Amino acid sequence: MKIQGWNMKPIAPKGWTDVDGPLSDDIRVETVVATKDNKRVVLHRVVKRNPDGSEEIFIIKATPQILNTEH
Repeated sequence: MKIQGWNMKPIAPKGWTDVDGPLSDDIRVETVVATKDNKRVVLHRVVKRNPDGSEEIFIIKATPQILNTEH
């Protein structure tokens, strides 16, 4: 898929086993790698479902420099 010149490639979520299922039923994360002009960015779309049924959506951007940071 292409959005505003960025090539977007979703990363398939890893399957859950019965033992280590998702950490939360009310939070879902989808990850996409976007590339353009030899630049690469990882985007995480986080959807949080509130107790009242509404949803909050957050977009978190991570560049390779951020991913390589030593903590």
